[in-house]
Amino acid sequence: MPPKRSKGSDNESKEGKFPYPTTASGDRISTKAPTSNHWPFRICAIKRKASMHFLVFDYLVKTNRPYSANDISSQLHNQVTAAAAKKILNDLADDGKISRKNNNKQQIFYPVQAEIEVPNVEEAEEEEESIKAMEERLATLKDENKALSSRLNALNNALTDDQMRERIAKLTLETEQNDQRLKQLRAGEVISPQEKKKIDSEHAAMLKHWATRKRIFKTISDTIAEGYPKKIKDLFDEIGIETDED
Repeated sequence: MPPKRSKGSDNESKEGKFPYPTTASGDRISTKAPTSNHWPFRICAIKRKASMHFLVFDYLVKTNRPYSANDISSQLHNQVTAAAAKKILNDLADDGKISRKNNNKQQIFYPVQAEIEVPNVEEAEEEEESIKAMEERLATLKDENKALSSRLNALNNALTDDQMRERIAKLTLETEQNDQRLKQLRAGEVISPQEKKKIDSEHAAMLKHWATRKRIFKTISDTIAEGYPKKIKDLFDEIGIETDED
């Protein structure tokens, strides 16, 4: 049997209950949680810092425009904070990778122009031709997109198969009813007694309304005619009133 460990063993925890893990050679293995000073964390931090430096430097060179730290942070959609962007830009300027200028208490950063490749005349002309061709292609694609959008809207507004069947059935029924009505008219069956009675009733009601309104209008026009220096018909013509006597 292996010998029992004494309570004062160096390999026991401070509480004296659980022994510290050791290697085969007896070296104690640390059980503390890793901190930011451990090398895996330091490597990740270094990689992140290098990535942020490259992100800022690459954007500044590609755009070839002067920016402040706040501008860079905004243009990169806050992937880099303004404070971090300021430090990175100053680091790059200190290393001579970019230029720095103080402008009204604000630092402006821009690429070193001597390192910017300037295209020659032929390359510039080719680039202009390429841009022109792309613009023409863009205009063509816009026209095609407009036509396709109109077509899509027309299809979206068109009736579905079920709606078309329902519409056809409704129109077919109306056609049959109209054909039946037409046969009755051709046979001399112009109107049924019930329909005639209904029409006569509506006509009498309209005549009653017409007579009432005509009487009211006659009273008003006679009152106006008493003080009007001309014929009342001249007044009607002037203001555009037509009567059933015209």
